[in-house]
Amino acid sequence: MRTTLLALICIAGCDAAAKAPPQDLPTKVREVRDRMHARLAATRQIERAIAFGDLDAARREAGTVAKLDEPDLLPAWRPYVDQIRASARQIEQAQGLVAAAKTSALLGRRCAQCHEATGAKIAFAKEAPPPAGPKLPSHMASHQWATARLWEGLVGPSNERWLEGARALAQAPLAIVAEGDLPPDLAVGDDVARIRLLATRAQQAKAQDDRAELYGDLLATCARCHAKIRDR
Repeated sequence: MRTTLLALICIAGCDAAAKAPPQDLPTKVREVRDRMHARLAATRQIERAIAFGDLDAARREAGTVAKLDEPDLLPAWRPYVDQIRASARQIEQAQGLVAAAKTSALLGRRCAQCHEATGAKIAFAKEAPPPAGPKLPSHMASHQWATARLWEGLVGPSNERWLEGARALAQAPLAIVAEGDLPPDLAVGDDVARIRLLATRAQQAKAQDDRAELYGDLLATCARCHAKIRDR
């Protein structure tokens, strides 16, 4: 992710940067950039942990985000970082996966609002789709790839990444019960139908707040479906 420009925006003109010796500015930029990378990595781990039902791991990663402050931040940007940290603390205190999923989506939206306010252009590394295959592990890999693109689209924000993920999820194999990968009585049919519905809606959603709400619903559905499969 390209963060150097955002780091400069965050500290340029602040009292700490103005009073610091010129040679300290590159150090401050690196520190801000490193915290942004740590924040992004932790939010990605929160999303993955929730999807696979590991609420404790999601809380731990949320704690990392909650602790990451920006001491040299311009006052104009302070509310954005405060909202990010507040959302992370909500995930730390979440009593269930659904609540954590909804707040995780809100956290992603808060990150995006900061990027929008600063005019930052976030560049994510290109990741090729996983190889297609007839078995459940291949299906799950395709779902993970699609949801990762949706997450990048939400956090960036990036319309291109969002639509790429929505289209991929809408086309991903989801009829796992019918293919004999799982016992026929496993009740995930409703979850599968809901994921397809949300993937379709995601392609139509334009407003960033609507996309955040959709992503929270999707993440909660993934967590519920995975829990049913894991319990069996």
